[in-house]
Amino acid sequence: MKLSSFKTFTYLMATPALLLSGCAHMEPSVKQPVATAKAVRPLLGARLDPTLDCSGTGLYQELMDPPALSAQNLQINTQLSARPANKCVNGKNVVLQSYIDTNAGVDSRAVGPTYSLDVDPNLPNPRLNILFTNELGDKNRQYDCHSSQDVGLCSNLHAHGFHVSPKGSMDPSVVQSDYVFIAISPATQPVSYQYDIPNFHPPGTHWLHSHLHGSTAPQVKNGMAGALILKGALEKTLANDYGISGDKDKIMVLQQMSTDTDNTPLCGSNNGNTITTSINGQCLPIITVKAGDIQRWRFIDAGISASINLAVIQPNGSKLDLNEFARDGITMNGTQVQKNILLQPGYRSDVLVQFPTCTTYPCELFLIDDASQARMSLMGVAEPSNQIAKIIIEENTGPAMTMPPPQIFTNPYPFICDPADFKNCSDRLATQKVWFANVTNPSGGTFKTVNDGVYPNTVTKQLTLNDSNTWKLWVGDKQTSAANHPFHIHVNPFQLVDQNGFSYWKDTLLVSGADNKGESNALTVVSRYENFDGEFVLHCHNLDHEDQGMMMNVIINP
Repeated sequence: MKLSSFKTFTYLMATPALLLSGCAHMEPSVKQPVATAKAVRPLLGARLDPTLDCSGTGLYQELMDPPALSAQNLQINTQLSARPANKCVNGKNVVLQSYIDTNAGVDSRAVGPTYSLDVDPNLPNPRLNILFTNELGDKNRQYDCHSSQDVGLCSNLHAHGFHVSPKGSMDPSVVQSDYVFIAISPATQPVSYQYDIPNFHPPGTHWLHSHLHGSTAPQVKNGMAGALILKGALEKTLANDYGISGDKDKIMVLQQMSTDTDNTPLCGSNNGNTITTSINGQCLPIITVKAGDIQRWRFIDAGISASINLAVIQPNGSKLDLNEFARDGITMNGTQVQKNILLQPGYRSDVLVQFPTCTTYPCELFLIDDASQARMSLMGVAEPSNQIAKIIIEENTGPAMTMPPPQIFTNPYPFICDPADFKNCSDRLATQKVWFANVTNPSGGTFKTVNDGVYPNTVTKQLTLNDSNTWKLWVGDKQTSAANHPFHIHVNPFQLVDQNGFSYWKDTLLVSGADNKGESNALTVVSRYENFDGEFVLHCHNLDHEDQGMMMNVIINP
């Protein structure tokens, strides 16, 4: 049942949103709150547990994988709860909104569980079944998840990167797929999510996070995020032919956890330097490796409003090669050998790293968030360098591992446009246009707009199953700041081509306030809508912006 058939709600900023465009907006078929939950912990009503031992959870502890659950007989059947929990961050006890799955295992880190499934075209579809319970508040009182007072205690789930059905219902008794419109309050009965993953789905690195409009940013910032891993033929090749598996295949959930009142990083500082980014809930962990070894690092940017410019620095200041072979969980043709990989919120990157020999052992390297220029940082301001992890290289008495050749990595999707003819091909397709802008509010602050509207008063994109379109993405002329906006769309990824003619797929892409200002400077991508009809969203993946209205509904019609 659509929410519009329920009682009428009052939406903050709806009238100003209409005035921004100078024209009437089509009402979205499913409305959501636009009031953002600003203060999470004062709403929780939870107290610190003095018995929680946070010793041994400070800086320079060995990096651990997140709590994990793997499929049995192609299925995961589990129970996930969102609840206030005592967590250890840099040796300190804090109360955070958290994902708890006792089947995956529970520890004191502020990171959600990892769910890992196998995909094989010769086997039935794998399935992820999650019984989700919201325990963020008192189950015995009533909640209005469309009010600024209660939205911070309401939630739901989104499988970011999964090519699965977006269907579901506002009725919590109905089994949901990747349906992000349902509002689940602490008084709501447990809700069943069933993700039927096509057996032809390519393997890759994805993630699960909360996605109720109005509470997404604070909940993700608290650590309500976990990894979703699909494994297939590529993993078998890397393991059997090159020995890259087990502890040489590392999940790295990158977050910027901070307090709700002043955005002070919970990781604190080290030697006078602020630690902004944690890995799997750990601050400045140690990654111990052997000289000559090769590891796969699965980076997941689970932050909300910061860029991460990854690099591995050697003692002499030079940078190790990062052999990137997948972006946003989708394998590319070959590898892109880079010294820096710039991640924006929602991005994923899979890389192979080979560790050098040292003159003396052990020796140290650092994984860092390198300094970045204003034009490429999310907030449009230059960012300094920060350490993320210490890498300790130990002596290896055996032979060095062999780097997999680029040809074992292949793009899993047929391209919509031949990379050599991308411009002409994209010009022939019908065009969808999306522009983001922070627009000055005469009363103070800014409106966060997409196509001149503030959600839910934004036009719904009406598309057709099996069609292909060109998408033009830009920053609107009304924006006066230098802020950038990561465009993200659910269910179907898009193809793009870089300045060197290299083409690949993504589901999240930075639209630069400096380079892509105005329609004449728009980014061009192409997309097709396969296998699944239904309703979902596109939005800015600066999750503060999304919560404040930079979002639009999309309907794929059968």
